[in-house]
Amino acid sequence: MASNIETIVSDRVNVDGKTFTDVNFDGATLVYGGGTPPAFNNCRFNTASFTFEGAAGNTLAFLKAMAPAHTNMRGVVLGLIPELND
Repeated sequence: MASNIETIVSDRVNVDGKTFTDVNFDGATLVYGGGTPPAFNNCRFNTASFTFEGAAGNTLAFLKAMAPAHTNMRGVVLGLIPELND
């Protein structure tokens, strides 16, 4: 039986609105710009990284600015994404 697993090596991959199934991301940079969230099914991430640009980058920068303890907003930010409290 032939393998249907695709490998993306050391590429910059725009992920907005895309579905990835059976993909190995090996050293790839996954770029999310704030559009429709991507879907990942049975994928593997080997030294892959995410970059957030455009609207997604602005949202991430906003959350980072609100997260430090001195802002008194840390609890609000962590409440938006409860998984970060683990």
